[in-house]
Formats: sequence, structure tokens, C-alpha cells
Amino acid sequence: MSNQLPVVTIQCDWNDVIRLPKGDAWISSKKLNENSIHDKLTTTLSDGKVKINFSDNYQYISHGPLSLVVKHVASGLKVAFVAPTKAHKIHTKGVLSVAVAENALSVSSCEEDKLLVWDSRTSEVSLELKGHGGPVYKCKFFPSGIVVLSAGADGSCRIWSAESGINPVTLKGHTMAVCDICIIDKGRNVISVSKDGSAKLWDVGESNCLDNVVEGHGQINCCAIATTTEEVEVENEREVGTQNKLLVVGCESGLVVCAHVAKRAQVYSKQLESACNAIIIMDQAVLVGCSNGKITKLNLQDGSVLKEWHESANPILSMAVLTNQLFVVGRQDGTCTVLSLEDGASSKLRVQLTGSDCDGIRDISFNGKWVFAGCRDAIVRKYDFNQINVHFK
Repeated sequence: MSNQLPVVTIQCDWNDVIRLPKGDAWISSKKLNENSIHDKLTTTLSDGKVKINFSDNYQYISHGPLSLVVKHVASGLKVAFVAPTKAHKIHTKGVLSVAVAENALSVSSCEEDKLLVWDSRTSEVSLELKGHGGPVYKCKFFPSGIVVLSAGADGSCRIWSAESGINPVTLKGHTMAVCDICIIDKGRNVISVSKDGSAKLWDVGESNCLDNVVEGHGQINCCAIATTTEEVEVENEREVGTQNKLLVVGCESGLVVCAHVAKRAQVYSKQLESACNAIIIMDQAVLVGCSNGKITKLNLQDGSVLKEWHESANPILSMAVLTNQLFVVGRQDGTCTVLSLEDGASSKLRVQLTGSDCDGIRDISFNGKWVFAGCRDAIVRKYDFNQINVHFK
């Protein structure tokens, strides 16, 4: 079931190196549970143009200002390296979470306990949102793009205006840190999951916890909302949009639990091999990224395993859904890889979003045009989705 393709990585500043007439940079391939095979690319000047040279292990395909495409000869794997269009130095310490709206407003948090609103075009910080007592582990925009939901170590969730910085609502009820949050439809209700083992459903308007949707399985690290065909009638007028929603949570124990939000009833659970760190929903499937480096694709309806990717043993820290059946995975070693759910040619293609020099990718956000990766090196890197998508066409 697991397809044994290598992970191919490259020196983080490769796009600067290939502009030099006598440059060299390392490129490396590593199969799971095997040693890395290190190689070099070099540049030479030929007829006034810079030429990129590889050893027999790689075949050069093409390159542009922000991309380099090679083929790993032994495995047949095609790898496109994409450099960031911009590196936003908003924070001075490691980024914990980042979210970007379609209107270019961005919000991000860092290890310095700062939660900042800024412009993803100019890097200009417009607001610091003050109120959390400690690090903010997760921040997201409501669909409006002008309201922010944040959650953190102090066990609270807070709602902010990204235009004025006002914090009209604080959701308190967890006894330990909140690790992840979900927004249901337009955001009348939200869900938070915590180290205290509970997934709480909140009424935003009245700052009130309506109920626990999941509890009793130990620390919950991540969550995602999906839509199901099973609709139930909801009698509480303060609960909006939950009648056909499933909540999928990933636990530190490796357990994945799916519950019907309105029914407050568990649909199924699935035990995986290691801690679940990130969950996304795509195409009626649940994708779970774990501490052992494995990505597991589960059937949304019954939790059965549909597919596994286990190309790296490095822990997965973040995942995000793109469009066209694509998703992106950030790891502790700084690799940030775009994969496709489709089989065929796409199954032997990887796009690596480069720039991090072995610093973990803590969070990823996609606003339809740009992919943003928040990294432990305190930088948020911005990648052009067109530069990614073109390789899968």
C-alpha cells in the first residue's frame, strides 16, 4: 500500500545559486529507513548563459526564476522545487500559526506570544491583538475575512475584529491549552479542541459552550469539519449549520474520532500508529498527518483506510487543502511538499516549497492564489499557487 518513493531535498537558497556562473548547491535523496544519498548541482557558463549540471542520479528538465524541475533517475520521481515569491519577516521568534484571507489580510502568531494582523502584499503590520495569556497556537479567519478566531495556551478562544482590534467575545471553558479550532459555515458556531480531551461547540453570539461533541479520549491535537448526507433536526436556535456536519479529531494517542456534531454521537474511531498532528478533509476523505511521518487517507463515512503515504519518518506538523485535488504537508525538518490525490502521472510527482533551512513548518494557509507557510525560523513564506499548479497539469 505504501509507495516507496524517495524524498528529494535541495539547498534552501538554490534559486540564488543557479544564477551564479560558478555556483554549487547540494541536492539529496532519502528513502524511508535508508541513508541519504548526497549529490551536487553545479553551474557553468556556456555561450554567455548559465548552465545547470547534475550527476547521473538526476536528469535536468527545466528551470525558471522561482522553479527548478528535475527527475530522480532511479525512482522515476519528478520533483519541482518552488522558491518563495516573498519572505515575510513579521515576527522575531518562531511562527506558530498563520491564516490569510482573500482580501490579503493576514494574521499570525509566534513564540513571543504575539498575535499580529498584517498585509500579505506589503508585510505592513496594522494591529497587535493583545489579550491571550501565553502563546496562541491557532488563528483563523471567519469567512468574512475581517474577523479572527484565535486559541491558545491559556485555554481560551477569542474573537477579534481584524480592522479595529476589538475583542468582543472570549470563549472560556477548557481547563488546558486549546490546540485547534474549526468554524462552522459563517461562524455563528465554532468548535475548539484541547489538551483537556474535549471538543467544545460554542455559541459565539452569547459566548456560551453549548456542549462537548467529543470527550474522554485524551489530548486532542487537531480537528476538521466535514459535511455529511445525514441531516438531523436541531431544536436549539443558537445552533446553526450543525445539522449535517461531522467533526473529525486527531488525538495524541493516535486515535481518530469522527462524531456527528448535531447528534453529539460518535460515528466511528480509527487507531493509527502515532500521534495525530494535522487533519484535513478532501473529496469525502479524511487525511491525517502523524508524528511518525505517515499520511493516512481514511474514508469519511466509515474510517476505513484508503491509502497511505509514508515517504518520510519526519513528523508532520501541518497540512492544508489546495484546489485541483492538491494538498500540502509541512514537516518538522522544514520540508513542505505538495501532493495530489489523483493517481497516474501525479502519483510520481512532488512539488517541494523551499526556503526553510531545516526549521519546522508549523502552519500553512491558502487563500486561493497564494500558499503561506509559517516556519520556526520566524518567517512566513509566500508561494504563487500558479507556480505549483502548472506542474500537475
